[in-house]
Amino acid sequence: MKVFFLFKRKIISLFNSLSKISGWKALKNIIFLSAGLVLMSGLFFSFLRVLKYLRGVELIGEILIWKLTAMVFLMSFSMIMISSVVISMTTLYYSFDLGFLFSSPIDPKHIFIDKCVDTVFYSSWTLLAAMIPYVLALMKTLGLGWIFFAGYIAAVFPFISLAAIFGIALSLVTMYFFPSSRTRDATWIIGSLSVAFIYVAFRMAKPEHLLRPDSLEIVARYVNYLQAPTAPYLPSWWLTKTMTTLSAGKLEFFGWLSLLYLVFFTFYFILYKTSGKFYPSGVSGAQNIARFKGPITRSWEQNLATKFPSLRHFLFLFGRERKIFLREVKHWSQIILIIALVFVYIFSVKNLPLDTADMKSFICFLNIGAAGFVVSAIALRFLFTSISLEGKSFWIIKSMPLGMNEIFYVKLIFYGVPTMILSLILTGFSDYLLGADYFISFISIFSITIMSLTISVLGLSFGAIYPDFNVENIHQVESSYGGFIFMAFAMGYTAISVAILAGPVQMHFISRFNPIYVFEKKWLYISLLAFVIISFIISGLICKTALKKAEKYEI
Repeated sequence: MKVFFLFKRKIISLFNSLSKISGWKALKNIIFLSAGLVLMSGLFFSFLRVLKYLRGVELIGEILIWKLTAMVFLMSFSMIMISSVVISMTTLYYSFDLGFLFSSPIDPKHIFIDKCVDTVFYSSWTLLAAMIPYVLALMKTLGLGWIFFAGYIAAVFPFISLAAIFGIALSLVTMYFFPSSRTRDATWIIGSLSVAFIYVAFRMAKPEHLLRPDSLEIVARYVNYLQAPTAPYLPSWWLTKTMTTLSAGKLEFFGWLSLLYLVFFTFYFILYKTSGKFYPSGVSGAQNIARFKGPITRSWEQNLATKFPSLRHFLFLFGRERKIFLREVKHWSQIILIIALVFVYIFSVKNLPLDTADMKSFICFLNIGAAGFVVSAIALRFLFTSISLEGKSFWIIKSMPLGMNEIFYVKLIFYGVPTMILSLILTGFSDYLLGADYFISFISIFSITIMSLTISVLGLSFGAIYPDFNVENIHQVESSYGGFIFMAFAMGYTAISVAILAGPVQMHFISRFNPIYVFEKKWLYISLLAFVIISFIISGLICKTALKKAEKYEI
């Protein structure tokens, strides 16, 4: 079958990419791999601690472990299923090589299967990587051997394929009956809403209550509930039964494993047979571009430019940035996820088990670091990628009688100001909900304002130092070497900022506990001044370097 030649093409392409890795690229890959291993190690020890804690519960310890495992598999199945809705649209209908493949003497059904493999991989590889530490921690907690891990590998393939089939089938049917590029935009929004809903619903369920001793007494009364199947008609429960029977050494393991593979082959055989009719029609319809309808009206930026001619260049660039942002539906999907993140963040802060006012104020200070991490992630998504997303059209800006500093200012204001407002919302609401004292509230609000401005400048500057104008999607920019350097730099800056401000905060708490202690405010002013100077020096030097490099761009 020619589908195997398509798979062979992927393997050859992979080996060609590996063979052309230079010494510098190899070093970068080693750095990324090391960072990933460190992260997976942290997940392993975290999972191990939770599972050992549950194992120590008398009578129901092992039942709790397998109940948690069933919940993990169910959540993974749901996330892969939702992720496949978005990814299948891109891989099946908007891949860069579809024009070449359809012009070749290849059956469209084989091309469809090739793209299905891409969909399964891209929608599940991150969750699979996160599940490996959990399975290893499960093995260590229950004293299971490597045969258990081999059985997991054998069972997880049909599991993730059945999860991804939802998005593949939905895309296949949707693009057949609604063949338009607008359909992809709607799918992006629906997928983002679904992910946000699952994320918020899971957090509001307060899963941490299962790990509290006072709650375990209540849970122990519901042993029958713990032993009941979790979504028994979904592959997540079949995978759970496969693992439980394998750990117990029962022959039922082969029955549950056969069920997974039987359902997997059945559904994909149906898809394969129907794709010959549905897939080519959907690919053809996906190339249709929506036409502009309606009268052309002047924007508010153009109206202001006529009243304030000195701001004409700034307003025109700002209007251009705004229109590009509004036209790109992927930005709106990210905003939906950010709203969900803000809700969960504030909800988590509100439900922190804190008893004393001083402890709440101390947590509000530490919250600066958490807010700095959130701001860094948002800056990575919007500010760092803003230069690279100009793509091949960046020459249009370069041909204008403008300096790169003007372009930088527009992008910094357009993306940086909302980022700063978001950081103030996170910090301000956290201080209000926890009842932080005035001193801690002032420190947190002041510091997060300077930090969000600095991180925004760093994000835009590193994006200009390490641009990539040839990427196909925004995730390639975020996961690039430059993105890794920016996040490392932003996290280092956040840690330094918290360390500088820790001195005055420590003296503040000492003065609260010891009335005799005199809080010398000069140390507060020195720390704040040092924090501001370091922030502006770091952002100024990096921004100056970025402007020099951006002036030398040749597209």
